[in-house]
Amino acid sequence: MKDFAGKTAFITGGASGIGLGIATTLLEAGAKVVIADIEQAHLSEAKTMLASHEGAAHFIRLDVRDRGAMRRAAEETAQIFGNVHILCNNAGTGLSVPIEEASYEDWDLIFSINLGGTINGIVTFLPGMKAHGEGGHLVNTSSMAGIIPCPSWAGLYSATKFAIRGLSESLRLSLAPFNIGVSTLCPGMVDTRIMTAERRLRPERRGSGADDWPEKMEFAMKPREVGARVLEGIRRQSAFIFTHGHFREEVAALFAEILDDFPPPSEPCAEEKAVEDARRRDIEVRKALIVAQVARV
Repeated sequence: MKDFAGKTAFITGGASGIGLGIATTLLEAGAKVVIADIEQAHLSEAKTMLASHEGAAHFIRLDVRDRGAMRRAAEETAQIFGNVHILCNNAGTGLSVPIEEASYEDWDLIFSINLGGTINGIVTFLPGMKAHGEGGHLVNTSSMAGIIPCPSWAGLYSATKFAIRGLSESLRLSLAPFNIGVSTLCPGMVDTRIMTAERRLRPERRGSGADDWPEKMEFAMKPREVGARVLEGIRRQSAFIFTHGHFREEVAALFAEILDDFPPPSEPCAEEKAVEDARRRDIEVRKALIVAQVARV
Protein backbone atom coordinates (compact mmCIF):
# COMPACT_ATOMS: atom_id res chain seq x y z
CA MET A 1 0.00 0.00 0.00
CA LYS A 2 1.58 3.24 -1.17
CA ASP A 3 -1.35 5.64 -1.34
CA PHE A 4 -3.37 6.22 1.83
CA ALA A 5 -5.80 8.77 0.39
CA GLY A 6 -9.37 7.58 0.89
CA LYS A 7 -8.32 4.48 2.82
CA THR A 8 -9.86 3.76 6.22
CA ALA A 9 -7.84 2.87 9.31
CA PHE A 10 -8.96 1.60 12.71
CA ILE A 11 -6.54 2.12 15.60
CA THR A 12 -6.92 0.78 19.13
CA GLY A 13 -5.23 2.71 21.90
CA GLY A 14 -5.37 5.49 19.36
CA ALA A 15 -5.98 8.55 21.53
CA SER A 16 -2.51 8.93 23.00
CA GLY A 17 1.08 7.84 22.58
CA ILE A 18 2.01 5.62 19.64
CA GLY A 19 -1.61 5.17 18.56
CA LEU A 20 -2.12 8.90 18.28
CA GLY A 21 1.18 9.27 16.44
CA ILE A 22 0.03 6.70 13.87
CA ALA A 23 -3.41 8.32 13.62
CA THR A 24 -1.94 11.76 13.02
CA THR A 25 0.41 10.64 10.26
CA LEU A 26 -2.32 8.61 8.54
CA LEU A 27 -4.69 11.59 8.61
CA GLU A 28 -1.97 13.80 7.15
CA ALA A 29 -1.51 11.21 4.40
CA GLY A 30 -5.20 11.48 3.46
CA ALA A 31 -6.66 8.49 5.26
CA LYS A 32 -9.89 8.36 7.24
CA VAL A 33 -9.14 7.19 10.75
CA VAL A 34 -11.22 5.73 13.56
CA ILE A 35 -9.49 6.34 16.89
CA ALA A 36 -10.60 3.87 19.55
CA ASP A 37 -9.49 4.17 23.16
CA ILE A 38 -10.67 3.18 26.62
CA GLU A 39 -9.78 6.56 28.16
CA GLN A 40 -12.46 9.19 27.57
CA ALA A 41 -10.11 11.96 28.71
CA HIS A 42 -7.56 10.90 26.11
CA LEU A 43 -10.25 10.78 23.42
CA SER A 44 -11.31 14.33 24.28
CA GLU A 45 -7.70 15.53 24.14
CA ALA A 46 -7.14 13.81 20.80
CA LYS A 47 -10.33 15.24 19.32
CA THR A 48 -9.17 18.76 20.20
CA MET A 49 -5.68 18.09 18.85
CA LEU A 50 -7.04 16.72 15.56
CA ALA A 51 -9.78 19.32 15.09
CA SER A 52 -8.31 20.31 11.72
CA HIS A 53 -9.11 16.79 10.45
CA GLU A 54 -12.82 16.99 11.31
CA GLY A 55 -14.74 14.69 9.01
CA ALA A 56 -11.77 12.35 8.51
CA ALA A 57 -11.30 11.41 12.17
CA HIS A 58 -13.91 9.57 14.23
CA PHE A 59 -13.62 8.70 17.91
CA ILE A 60 -14.98 5.66 19.75
CA ARG A 61 -14.61 4.72 23.39
CA LEU A 62 -13.61 1.06 23.41
CA ASP A 63 -12.31 -1.53 25.84
CA VAL A 64 -10.49 -4.00 23.58
CA ARG A 65 -11.32 -6.84 25.98
CA ASP A 66 -15.04 -6.43 25.18
CA ARG A 67 -15.76 -8.45 22.03
CA GLY A 68 -19.30 -7.15 21.71
CA ALA A 69 -18.03 -3.58 21.89
CA MET A 70 -15.37 -4.38 19.28
CA ARG A 71 -18.06 -5.72 16.94
CA ARG A 72 -20.19 -2.62 17.46
CA ALA A 73 -17.15 -0.43 16.79
CA ALA A 74 -16.59 -2.28 13.50
CA GLU A 75 -20.22 -1.75 12.53
CA GLU A 76 -19.99 1.96 13.38
CA THR A 77 -16.82 2.27 11.34
CA ALA A 78 -18.46 0.63 8.32
CA GLN A 79 -21.47 2.95 8.56
CA ILE A 80 -19.31 6.08 8.72
CA PHE A 81 -16.28 5.34 6.54
CA GLY A 82 -17.00 2.06 4.72
CA ASN A 83 -14.41 -0.67 4.24
CA VAL A 84 -11.45 -0.88 6.61
CA HIS A 85 -8.05 -1.17 4.92
CA ILE A 86 -5.64 -0.64 7.82
CA LEU A 87 -6.01 -2.21 11.25
CA CYS A 88 -3.60 -1.15 13.99
CA ASN A 89 -3.90 -3.35 17.07
CA ASN A 90 -2.01 -0.99 19.33
CA ALA A 91 -3.77 -0.92 22.71
CA GLY A 92 -1.60 -2.26 25.50
CA THR A 93 -0.57 -1.98 29.11
CA GLY A 94 2.26 -2.88 31.43
CA LEU A 95 2.14 -4.27 34.97
CA SER A 96 4.71 -3.66 37.67
CA VAL A 97 4.30 -7.14 39.20
CA PRO A 98 7.49 -9.28 38.98
CA ILE A 99 6.85 -12.29 36.76
CA GLU A 100 7.88 -14.74 39.46
CA GLU A 101 5.29 -13.24 41.84
CA ALA A 102 2.42 -12.84 39.39
CA SER A 103 -1.03 -14.18 40.28
CA TYR A 104 -3.63 -15.64 37.94
CA GLU A 105 -5.34 -12.25 38.09
CA ASP A 106 -2.16 -10.50 36.93
CA TRP A 107 -1.62 -12.90 34.04
CA ASP A 108 -5.27 -12.71 32.99
CA LEU A 109 -5.33 -8.91 33.06
CA ILE A 110 -2.27 -8.23 30.94
CA PHE A 111 -2.93 -11.03 28.45
CA SER A 112 -6.59 -10.01 28.04
CA ILE A 113 -5.52 -6.51 26.98
CA ASN A 114 -2.25 -6.94 25.11
CA LEU A 115 -2.81 -10.27 23.38
CA GLY A 116 -6.58 -10.61 23.77
CA GLY A 117 -7.20 -7.12 22.40
CA THR A 118 -5.05 -7.93 19.36
CA ILE A 119 -6.92 -11.19 18.77
CA ASN A 120 -10.29 -9.46 19.17
CA GLY A 121 -9.31 -6.86 16.59
CA ILE A 122 -8.18 -9.52 14.13
CA VAL A 123 -11.23 -11.75 14.53
CA THR A 124 -13.59 -8.76 14.24
CA PHE A 125 -12.07 -6.87 11.32
CA LEU A 126 -10.13 -9.38 9.24
CA PRO A 127 -13.11 -11.17 7.62
CA GLY A 128 -14.31 -7.87 6.16
CA MET A 129 -10.83 -6.94 4.97
CA LYS A 130 -10.55 -10.26 3.16
CA ALA A 131 -14.07 -10.02 1.74
CA HIS A 132 -13.84 -6.55 0.20
CA GLY A 133 -10.83 -7.61 -1.87
CA GLU A 134 -9.22 -4.17 -1.90
CA GLY A 135 -6.11 -5.24 -0.04
CA GLY A 136 -4.99 -3.88 3.27
CA HIS A 137 -2.51 -3.98 6.10
CA LEU A 138 -2.37 -4.98 9.76
CA VAL A 139 0.05 -3.43 12.22
CA ASN A 140 0.29 -5.29 15.51
CA THR A 141 2.18 -3.47 18.24
CA SER A 142 4.68 -5.74 19.92
CA SER A 143 7.82 -4.21 21.44
CA MET A 144 11.56 -4.62 21.63
CA ALA A 145 10.46 -6.58 24.69
CA GLY A 146 8.97 -9.03 22.17
CA ILE A 147 12.40 -9.54 20.62
CA ILE A 148 14.68 -9.27 23.67
CA PRO A 149 13.37 -10.95 26.85
CA CYS A 150 12.93 -8.67 29.83
CA PRO A 151 13.84 -9.44 33.44
CA SER A 152 11.49 -9.83 36.37
CA TRP A 153 9.91 -6.38 36.47
CA ALA A 154 8.71 -6.52 32.83
CA GLY A 155 8.43 -10.27 32.34
CA LEU A 156 4.64 -10.32 32.08
CA TYR A 157 4.71 -7.58 29.48
CA SER A 158 7.48 -9.32 27.54
CA ALA A 159 5.51 -12.57 27.45
CA THR A 160 2.53 -10.85 25.81
CA LYS A 161 4.73 -9.08 23.28
CA PHE A 162 6.52 -12.29 22.26
CA ALA A 163 3.06 -13.80 21.68
CA ILE A 164 2.02 -10.87 19.47
CA ARG A 165 5.22 -11.21 17.48
CA GLY A 166 4.63 -14.93 16.83
CA LEU A 167 0.98 -14.34 15.95
CA SER A 168 1.93 -11.57 13.52
CA GLU A 169 4.67 -13.49 11.72
CA SER A 170 2.33 -16.43 11.12
CA LEU A 171 -0.50 -14.14 10.04
CA ARG A 172 1.79 -12.34 7.57
CA LEU A 173 2.38 -15.59 5.70
CA SER A 174 -1.26 -16.66 5.96
CA LEU A 175 -2.64 -13.42 4.51
CA ALA A 176 -0.25 -13.14 1.58
CA PRO A 177 -2.79 -14.67 -0.88
CA PHE A 178 -5.31 -11.96 0.08
CA ASN A 179 -3.01 -9.01 -0.61
CA ILE A 180 -3.11 -8.06 3.07
CA GLY A 181 0.21 -7.21 4.64
CA VAL A 182 1.13 -7.65 8.29
CA SER A 183 3.83 -5.75 10.16
CA THR A 184 5.03 -6.30 13.72
CA LEU A 185 5.76 -2.93 15.31
CA CYS A 186 8.61 -3.23 17.82
CA PRO A 187 9.20 0.18 19.40
CA GLY A 188 11.84 0.95 21.97
CA MET A 189 11.35 3.70 24.52
CA VAL A 190 8.63 6.11 23.32
CA ASP A 191 7.05 9.10 25.05
CA THR A 192 3.76 7.42 26.04
CA ARG A 193 1.63 6.78 29.13
CA ILE A 194 1.96 2.99 29.04
CA MET A 195 4.17 2.80 32.11
CA THR A 196 1.48 4.41 34.22
CA ALA A 197 -1.54 2.62 32.74
CA GLU A 198 -1.65 0.36 35.79
CA ARG A 199 -2.61 3.35 37.94
CA ARG A 200 -5.79 3.72 35.93
CA LEU A 201 -6.47 -0.01 35.48
CA ARG A 202 -6.00 -0.90 39.14
CA PRO A 203 -6.20 2.18 41.34
CA GLU A 204 -6.45 -0.05 44.41
CA ARG A 205 -2.80 -0.99 43.89
CA ARG A 206 -1.42 2.53 44.28
CA GLY A 207 1.94 2.38 45.92
CA SER A 208 3.21 -0.30 43.53
CA GLY A 209 6.24 0.17 41.24
CA ALA A 210 4.09 1.98 38.69
CA ASP A 211 4.11 5.06 40.92
CA ASP A 212 7.83 5.46 40.29
CA TRP A 213 7.29 6.37 36.63
CA PRO A 214 6.41 9.85 35.34
CA GLU A 215 3.07 10.28 33.56
CA LYS A 216 4.94 10.65 30.27
CA MET A 217 8.51 9.88 29.25
CA GLU A 218 9.47 13.14 27.59
CA PHE A 219 13.10 12.05 27.13
CA ALA A 220 12.02 9.27 24.75
CA MET A 221 11.21 9.16 21.02
CA LYS A 222 8.11 11.14 20.07
CA PRO A 223 5.02 9.25 18.88
CA ARG A 224 4.88 11.25 15.63
CA GLU A 225 8.25 9.81 14.65
CA VAL A 226 6.96 6.31 15.34
CA GLY A 227 3.90 7.10 13.22
CA ALA A 228 6.10 8.13 10.31
CA ARG A 229 8.03 4.87 10.57
CA VAL A 230 4.78 2.91 10.62
CA LEU A 231 3.61 4.56 7.40
CA GLU A 232 6.93 3.75 5.75
CA GLY A 233 6.68 0.18 7.02
CA ILE A 234 3.21 -0.20 5.52
CA ARG A 235 4.43 1.21 2.21
CA ARG A 236 7.32 -1.26 2.16
CA GLN A 237 5.17 -4.09 3.55
CA SER A 238 7.86 -4.65 6.16
CA ALA A 239 7.68 -7.74 8.34
CA PHE A 240 9.04 -5.68 11.24
CA ILE A 241 8.95 -1.98 12.00
CA PHE A 242 11.76 -1.00 14.35
CA THR A 243 12.22 2.45 15.84
CA HIS A 244 15.59 2.39 17.62
CA GLY A 245 18.72 1.31 15.79
CA HIS A 246 20.81 0.92 18.92
CA PHE A 247 19.23 -2.49 19.62
CA ARG A 248 20.72 -4.06 16.50
CA GLU A 249 23.89 -5.47 18.06
CA GLU A 250 21.99 -6.74 21.11
CA VAL A 251 19.54 -8.60 18.89
CA ALA A 252 22.39 -10.02 16.80
CA ALA A 253 24.05 -11.31 19.98
CA LEU A 254 20.78 -12.85 21.16
CA PHE A 255 20.27 -14.73 17.90
CA ALA A 256 23.89 -15.83 17.89
CA GLU A 257 23.29 -17.29 21.36
CA ILE A 258 20.24 -19.14 20.05
CA LEU A 259 22.22 -20.60 17.14
CA ASP A 260 25.01 -21.64 19.49
CA ASP A 261 22.56 -23.79 21.43
CA PHE A 262 21.57 -25.92 18.42
CA PRO A 263 22.96 -29.45 18.28
CA PRO A 264 25.14 -30.44 15.29
CA PRO A 265 23.28 -30.76 11.95
CA SER A 266 21.56 -34.09 11.44
CA GLU A 267 19.52 -35.72 8.72
CA PRO A 268 15.82 -36.26 9.59
CA CYS A 269 14.04 -39.46 8.68
CA ALA A 270 12.22 -39.55 5.35
CA GLU A 271 8.80 -38.93 6.85
CA GLU A 272 9.95 -35.94 8.92
CA LYS A 273 11.88 -34.55 5.94
CA ALA A 274 8.76 -34.70 3.77
CA VAL A 275 6.74 -32.75 6.33
CA GLU A 276 9.43 -30.11 6.82
CA ASP A 277 10.07 -29.74 3.08
CA ALA A 278 6.35 -29.18 2.48
CA ARG A 279 6.29 -26.53 5.21
CA ARG A 280 9.30 -24.76 3.74
CA ARG A 281 7.81 -24.81 0.22
CA ASP A 282 4.58 -23.29 1.53
CA ILE A 283 6.52 -20.52 3.26
CA GLU A 284 8.56 -19.78 0.13
CA VAL A 285 5.42 -19.57 -2.01
CA ARG A 286 3.84 -17.10 0.40
CA LYS A 287 7.01 -15.03 0.68
CA ALA A 288 7.15 -14.87 -3.13
CA LEU A 289 3.58 -13.52 -3.14
CA ILE A 290 4.59 -10.79 -0.70
CA VAL A 291 7.60 -9.81 -2.81
CA ALA A 292 5.39 -9.69 -5.93
CA GLN A 293 2.80 -7.51 -4.15
CA VAL A 294 5.47 -5.05 -3.03
CA ALA A 295 6.86 -4.90 -6.57
CA ARG A 296 3.41 -4.17 -8.06
CA VAL A 297 2.72 -1.20 -5.81
